[in-house]
Amino acid sequence: MERDIDAVPLRTTNRQERARDYKGRIRTWPGLMLLLVILGSAGFAVAHFAITKHSSSADRATAFQHSKYEQKAVKGGKNHTINSKDDLISDDGVIGNPKSYPKSVCELPNYVSKKGRIFAVSSNGTEVPIQIKGINWFGMETGQAVPFGLWDNTDNGTTAYVLANFLADNNFNAVRLPLMAAWILDNKKPNVGMINLQENRGISVANYMSLLKGIVKALQYRRIGILLSMHTLTADDNGPLWYNADITEEKFLKAIDVLTKNLCKQEYWNIMGIDLKNEPFKGTWGDDGKTDFRAGALRIANRMLDGCDKWMGFVEGVNGQRTVTIDGEEFAYYDWYGGGLQGAKKTGLEFAMKDKLVWAPHYYTPAVFPQRYLFGGGFVELSDDDLRHRIKATMDDMFGFLYSESGPALMLGEFGGLYAEDKHKMKTTQRCTDFTIEIAKKWAGGFVWSLNPESEYQFNPADTRGQFHEGLLNPDWLGANVEYLKGMEAMDDMPDLKRFPCFPTKEAASDDGSSSGSS
Repeated sequence: MERDIDAVPLRTTNRQERARDYKGRIRTWPGLMLLLVILGSAGFAVAHFAITKHSSSADRATAFQHSKYEQKAVKGGKNHTINSKDDLISDDGVIGNPKSYPKSVCELPNYVSKKGRIFAVSSNGTEVPIQIKGINWFGMETGQAVPFGLWDNTDNGTTAYVLANFLADNNFNAVRLPLMAAWILDNKKPNVGMINLQENRGISVANYMSLLKGIVKALQYRRIGILLSMHTLTADDNGPLWYNADITEEKFLKAIDVLTKNLCKQEYWNIMGIDLKNEPFKGTWGDDGKTDFRAGALRIANRMLDGCDKWMGFVEGVNGQRTVTIDGEEFAYYDWYGGGLQGAKKTGLEFAMKDKLVWAPHYYTPAVFPQRYLFGGGFVELSDDDLRHRIKATMDDMFGFLYSESGPALMLGEFGGLYAEDKHKMKTTQRCTDFTIEIAKKWAGGFVWSLNPESEYQFNPADTRGQFHEGLLNPDWLGANVEYLKGMEAMDDMPDLKRFPCFPTKEAASDDGSSSGSS
């Protein structure tokens, strides 16, 4: 088909047209095309350059965030690797420092204690047995009112997110958080100088309770369980009983009410219960007096269950002078603080609700006090067999008799001490922890003391008194105490060691629960 296209209207004239009269018209059409092509190409080039530059800039930003995140990871042990499906990446591209932690899509399970184990029970009746490879993380029970280590700076310190990664990667499935009764009641504002707020954006330090909630959520994301410990009464009283002149029993019970009111919710589903009072060493057992911790624990537990029937009550022992005969030799000894439950053999304990009692005594090493039964005469170190035998015999005398495959769970609320820093030639302090683990992992497990490198002990070796420090992390909080961490791997073969289960709510039944607990 032929078409005539007039690029420019022709003028009517009687003058004979000449070739040069078309010169302008002939050049106008291809010239315009060339200009458009040039402009189009330039626009494309600018856009392509801008996109490429933006992409390159985004890639550099992502690489920077990856590098920053990897630098923050605790060194040693099993190191965390970035997983886009598993790690929290904020809308500003920051990895592992969420502006807020995901809203829970998991039920608050019914936590029960039976058959010698802890169980998480869903609303549909599904029961999941759990053994505890746990660790204590202290700080909130002190005058600072903050878990230690969160001051992340160029020289030392870390973040809650990084610690949760480290614990989960190394198979720790629970954290025991010591608290202070006075701070719970006053809702004290924490010492903000002890926490880097920019690097812990998802944690509010407006007050004590908001901080506690933030820590619970940070650990929840890795499906790490929480045991709240009523540790101290006031800043200057650790509390050998559950009350004193300032914190009456009624005030103590009100502190329990505050915890249940604020935390017994789906949003904090990983809280399993309360250690009713840490180391009530001036308490008695079953004498019906003012210091009767059996009666006190019963009142505290029932108050807790009134406010939260999903939680469990963890009960420690008292302290007293005892004797035990081992292979025909009689040993006099004092209980470890929190370890004396001999009275429960005669006068047991039952809460108002069934299957809510967990026995949670403490057992330590010569770093805390060089008990005579841990040595031969004159601090002579024992063979493995003899030391192992004496540890089991004294545990059985204090509380081991409470274990039953048909009864309440028995676990250690605290154990451990110096480990890599042990100065005994035969590593007696270290071996005590190793042999303690051998026994505890046949029960419901336990919580080692502690994550904090500030943990202090008084004897190293047994005949040398001083101030000695060691924790699962190095003094700068940036690296793992690899030898200690390796020792804790002995708990990894517990058959029911697992992360705390997320039972999806009905509203989130089609969801895998990852928004409030990673896989």
